[in-house]
Amino acid sequence: MSTVAAPAASPHLDVRNVMWLIAAMAFVIAPHLGRLPAWVGLFCLAVLMWRAWIGWAAIHFPSVWLMRLITVVACVGTFAQYHRLTGREPGVTLLIVMAVLKLLEMRTQREVTLTIYLGFFLVMTNFLFAQTIPMGAYMLVCVWIFMATLIGFNHVGRSPTVMQRLRPAGALVAQALPLMLAFFLLFPRTHGPLWALPQDAKTAGSGLSDTMAPGNVSDLIKSERVAFRVTFPNEMPPYQTLYWRGPVLVRFDGTTWRMVDEPIYPRRPEYSRRGRPVQYIVDLEPHNKNWLFALDVPGSLPENTLVRSDLQLRSANVVNERYRYEMSSWLDYRYGENVPPSRLAMALDFPPDRNPRAVALGRQWAAEIHDPREILLRAMRLYNREFTYTLEPPLLDPENPYDDFLFNSKQGFCEHFSGSFALLMRAAGIPARIVTGYQGGEVNPLTRELVVRQADAHAWVEVWLAKDGWVRIDPTSAVSPLRVEGGVNAALGPIGVIPTLVAVDRLGVLANIRFLWQAANGQWESWVVGYNMQRQRQFFSQLGMGDVDWRTLAFWLLIATAAVGGAVTLGLLVRDRPPRADPSLAAWNRFCRKLARAGLERRAQEGPLDYLARLSAERPALAPQASEITRRYIAARYGSGATREELRQLARLARAFDPARA
Repeated sequence: MSTVAAPAASPHLDVRNVMWLIAAMAFVIAPHLGRLPAWVGLFCLAVLMWRAWIGWAAIHFPSVWLMRLITVVACVGTFAQYHRLTGREPGVTLLIVMAVLKLLEMRTQREVTLTIYLGFFLVMTNFLFAQTIPMGAYMLVCVWIFMATLIGFNHVGRSPTVMQRLRPAGALVAQALPLMLAFFLLFPRTHGPLWALPQDAKTAGSGLSDTMAPGNVSDLIKSERVAFRVTFPNEMPPYQTLYWRGPVLVRFDGTTWRMVDEPIYPRRPEYSRRGRPVQYIVDLEPHNKNWLFALDVPGSLPENTLVRSDLQLRSANVVNERYRYEMSSWLDYRYGENVPPSRLAMALDFPPDRNPRAVALGRQWAAEIHDPREILLRAMRLYNREFTYTLEPPLLDPENPYDDFLFNSKQGFCEHFSGSFALLMRAAGIPARIVTGYQGGEVNPLTRELVVRQADAHAWVEVWLAKDGWVRIDPTSAVSPLRVEGGVNAALGPIGVIPTLVAVDRLGVLANIRFLWQAANGQWESWVVGYNMQRQRQFFSQLGMGDVDWRTLAFWLLIATAAVGGAVTLGLLVRDRPPRADPSLAAWNRFCRKLARAGLERRAQEGPLDYLARLSAERPALAPQASEITRRYIAARYGSGATREELRQLARLARAFDPARA
């Protein structure tokens, strides 16, 4: 039986080139190691070290059967980890595994090229997880290293030096940047996020939920992730009025508050309002829900949005990409005076067998006080007098959490205060519901942009009063007024390493750096990560092109590609053009041609001095001019060189020389 021999290793697979490719692969895989299973990192490390040892010690490559066995084991391990082989995480894991295995078995120049192309695909997979400025810069460096590796493998002769790899690779990357920019700006966009797989876009995002239980909101406070950014064309309203309305929770089971279906209005519902509306623009980060955030109450609705009867603003589509919308809101308003009895009954419902002590307290207030407003004041005084605002409240009784909070721990966060307050009001016969969203934000003094983070998540209460309708009551303000007037950091102190460092910096240097970074990151998120169909249309609208379709974009993309390609080609032609003739040699040749026409042609074996000696002997009248031209030519051509002015003088002498006049 005959066996097919493995192909001979390429002569370009010397140890330096192999080490460059191993280093490039390690660079591009490194960002994935923190988000993928630990065995993937160990597997890659083992395979890369194995391939380095093969190149260094020139030992045999693994057999075909061993490679097949390792491949099967890696696939089984991926399936055991994720229970599927499709999707973002399992797909990236398989690509990484196959890329390093291809590196292990590569023997020919073709396999080298294929491995490097797999490395370029791995560069793109990093953007499925993060699209930050540092990640973009890091991936550009990875592309540069892969290009340098490719140049090294295709270098003829000896192995190139580091600069012989990096310099032309950098030139290639620089030449590609204009074309990359053209494709980024002009390539037609579709709905949905650019750097996400379909099944990943449907997964839940971090942020507010459609339910609330003690501890839910306080978990968000530890996150510095941006929820949305707001720009006010005019003056920003007072900080304590910045209540960004989100999900409204009505149904209560004794522990958890949930949303219910509400009537939806295609236009803004009617309500009384005073003063002037506030205008603002919101750049909402994707959260994979369809609710939007706005100040109470909306004066106008963005396109493709609806508003529920509880004033929740809803988008027609799930927000799975950065979404920009313009809003106006009335801050001085009254709404909900005429609520259907069924809705009020729902806002009074609670399980009487859960949290019995809180229920008894609410009923006691109702028996003692007949004015609902006096009941509200008594409850606010209770919170102000006996409760503490803290980020780390103690665990509560799962069966009766609000009894435990009101009568035992008395330490909590906004969801503890709002949930218990709403329960007390319902027990006292006052309709109440929970409103979740965000309160406040951080103003960047460099851009005047309000940045609202997950750390600004908040929950408050709305109670229904006759003749007044739904009225906002924030029990947290009774416990910690600083939370409402200055934000969570003002109430609890700096949360996290960076805010702590900024707080202790008396000179404000770190604060200015942080604001500068936030401004740059905001522009990056808006115009790079968030450059979707909406942003693309806005960009061309600002250029005066109106609403462009995909045909127009394709046309301009072809024009831009031709222009960039032509500019790069012209630059290469100019760079590689043949060198211009030496100016001194050009002047000397003109001098010799004139003498040849006069019958004094220079012989092939004559140098400048021999030629001058023969001219002086045969035509003494030409000697002075010929001597000066010859002297200047020899000094410029064979001596210490000549300045630009001296070369001009030599050229003028050669042009003025006329043997016929001598």
